[in-house]
Amino acid sequence: MSVEPSALPVPQSLSRSRVSASVDLLRRLFRTRFGGIGAIILVVISLSSIFAPLFATTGPTDLGSPSMQPPSLQYLLGTDSLGRDIRSVMLYAGRSSLTIGFCAAGMAFLIGGTIGALAGYFRGAVAVVLLRVTDLFHTLPAIIIVLFSVSLLGANFWLQVAAVALAIWPIEARIVYGQFITLSEREFILAARAAGLSTAHIIFREILPNALPTVIVQVSLDASTAILIEAGLGFLGLSDPTVPSWGEMLNRGQEFLELAWWMSVFPGMAICVAVLGFNLFADGLSEMFNPRASAKAPKLQS
Repeated sequence: MSVEPSALPVPQSLSRSRVSASVDLLRRLFRTRFGGIGAIILVVISLSSIFAPLFATTGPTDLGSPSMQPPSLQYLLGTDSLGRDIRSVMLYAGRSSLTIGFCAAGMAFLIGGTIGALAGYFRGAVAVVLLRVTDLFHTLPAIIIVLFSVSLLGANFWLQVAAVALAIWPIEARIVYGQFITLSEREFILAARAAGLSTAHIIFREILPNALPTVIVQVSLDASTAILIEAGLGFLGLSDPTVPSWGEMLNRGQEFLELAWWMSVFPGMAICVAVLGFNLFADGLSEMFNPRASAKAPKLQS
């Protein structure tokens, strides 16, 4: 059987179209007011944490340096009470703090997205039950849910991630539910139902892709919320003591705030910068996916 020559370059053209689509999305993101700045902040922090051994002078548990040394040319961010280089510890601690942010936001999307999708598509008694459960979790402060979960399950790192996700998923559920309510009455969904397409196909191939832009914005905001919750747990001494994190550094530095301010200030600055990056990135995504907001945005004069 012969193969037409025109059929051969199709995979290459598809890959090129995907690359061009990704480049177009990045270009649109950097044209927003703050999205590009947020993306750069997140990339810098993530790469610094992932490749911490390349930038750190010591390991996160090395104790060879003099204790409580102020910032200097030798120790750019000073040392802590145990003789650890704060710059090195911060780089390694960023791994756990960012992991909690990304993983907790992803788990919250899976839990809340599933519940919101089921409630928004099936309606009726299913929606009533699922939304009442969502309201129950939503009425409780997130920190209370996390404190209860950590005290009950322990301070294991991955249990802490699950506890943070358990506290923030109701927002995802409400947003996905609202998107499904709106999109399920659109013409292309009614046409899909009339064509006899399966429920799974309609949910995952028709409605969910159209709801993702709004949901992705909330996922980015959830990541910043997760980092703040982790910082609060670490500050209270409830995080995993075997895993360095920015919150754990705050807890250790609060006893020496008057004698060694750098032990608390620099980890606090890292938390603020990470949260700022996620929020600016979310703002850029919202502006990029919302043409009306983009049209109303004030233009910078050159």
